[in-house]
Amino acid sequence: DNWRLDFIDGGVLVNCASLSPNQETYSLSFTNNRAVLTVHTTPKPLVLNVHMDGTITGPPGPVTIDGVIASGYDTGLHDAYGNQMSQFQAQNSGQQVFDSGGHPVNNPSAVAGHATFSGRRATCPAINLTSKGAGVGVETMETNLLKTAFGGDTGPATPPGIRMHGIFAAPATGFSVQFFPESAILGCGPDAARAYPYTVIADGAKTVVTVSAPDHPLTLALRGDGSLDPGSGPYQVHGRVITGQDANDDFTFAPMERACNLAVLVPSKEIPTGGGTAGLAVASLGLSTPDKPLGNATLAVVSGLAGSPNPLGNHPYVLLRDSYGNAIAKGGVTVPPGASPYIFVGQACAPQPRTATCQNILAAINSSAASAVRADPSGNGTFPGVPPGTYYLMISARINNQPLVWGQAVTLHAGANSITLTADNAQPMR
Repeated sequence: DNWRLDFIDGGVLVNCASLSPNQETYSLSFTNNRAVLTVHTTPKPLVLNVHMDGTITGPPGPVTIDGVIASGYDTGLHDAYGNQMSQFQAQNSGQQVFDSGGHPVNNPSAVAGHATFSGRRATCPAINLTSKGAGVGVETMETNLLKTAFGGDTGPATPPGIRMHGIFAAPATGFSVQFFPESAILGCGPDAARAYPYTVIADGAKTVVTVSAPDHPLTLALRGDGSLDPGSGPYQVHGRVITGQDANDDFTFAPMERACNLAVLVPSKEIPTGGGTAGLAVASLGLSTPDKPLGNATLAVVSGLAGSPNPLGNHPYVLLRDSYGNAIAKGGVTVPPGASPYIFVGQACAPQPRTATCQNILAAINSSAASAVRADPSGNGTFPGVPPGTYYLMISARINNQPLVWGQAVTLHAGANSITLTADNAQPMR
C-alpha cells in the first residue's frame, strides 16, 4: 500500500499513498512490557505497536497524513534578481550567476539542483508493516557508500528492530555497556571491551536487552527509571590489546581479560575509569599473576633498544606455552602453507576483528598464555613465576619503521632468569 517508515538518526521518513518521504520526529515507550511507537505526524500522531517478529501495526482503518509531494525542480542557479536559470542559461548568459543562498557561482556545472515540495494531505490505508524483505534504508546506503569510497568494507548491517543508544555504566564496579546500532560493547574498566550483537525484547511478559555473548549471554532488564539491571555476580570481559604491527602495517593483538561485578547500569557520559580484576590475560590452563604465581621460575625482560621513548616502553609481553604458530594451530585455525602466522593473524583480525576466524585465534592465544606483564616506560618487565620449562615469547615492536618480533623459545630454570631484547635477536615480521 506504498507505506514505508525509514528510521534515520534525526527521526523517521514517512511516506504512504502518493506522498513523498517526509521527516518526522518519533518517540518510543514501553507500556505493560510492550513497545509503543509514536510518530508525531499531523493532524494526528500515529500510535503504533512494535512487535518482536519485526512487524509494526496500527489501529484498524485508514489514517490521514499531512505530508509533501514533489511539485517542481530548482536548478540551484539564479540571476541577480532571484530568477531561476537553467544550466544552459547560466553558462551562456554572460551575467553573474548566484546559488540559492545568494552566493556568486563561478562554475554553474558544479551546482546540483534539487526537487521542490509542497504540502499535501492524503488518506492512507491501515498500517501493517514488516521489516522482512524491506530494502536497505537511505542512511545505511549513504554510510556504506562513504565507507566504500574510502576503501573500507560496509561493516555489519544494522539489524531491524529496536536499537539502544549511549553508555550505561556501574561506576562502582567498572562494568559498562555501550550501545551502537549494530552491536553492544561490554566493558570492564577503561581497557577491556568486546562487541556482541544484541536484541531488545518487549513481548508483553518482559522488557529486556539480550547481549549474545557466546560464553556468558547477558540479559539486561529495563527498569522504570531508565536503568538496566544485569543481575549480580562476576562477569569476565574478553578484551584484547595491540602488541604491534605486521609487515602490512596491520595491528597484532594479545588477549586482555578483566572481571567486573555486575550491578545496575545507569546512563553515563563516559566509560568508567577504573574497576575490575585480573591481569593482561586469563588462560584456560591458568595464567600466572603476581598474586597467584604458578611456579618459581621468573623471567626478566630487558630492552636493549635505544630511543626515547623506548620502542618497547609500555608494551605487553606474553609468555606462551607453545610457539605462536603451534598455539594457533591447536586452536583449530589453519595458517596457509608458507604463510607467516603473524601476517595471517593481522590480515584475519585487523579489518574485521569480530569474524569467527579472528575470535578463534584470540581464544587460542589466550589458552596458550602462561604469563603476561606490561613493560615499564623503559621497556623492562618481569613475568610472574611459572613452572620451570620451555616457553615462547610473544613480543613485537616497530623499530626504524621495521616490524620486528621476538617469538623464540626460552628455557626457564627455577629462580630468576633474564633475556635482553635487541634488534639482533629479533626476526623481521614476515
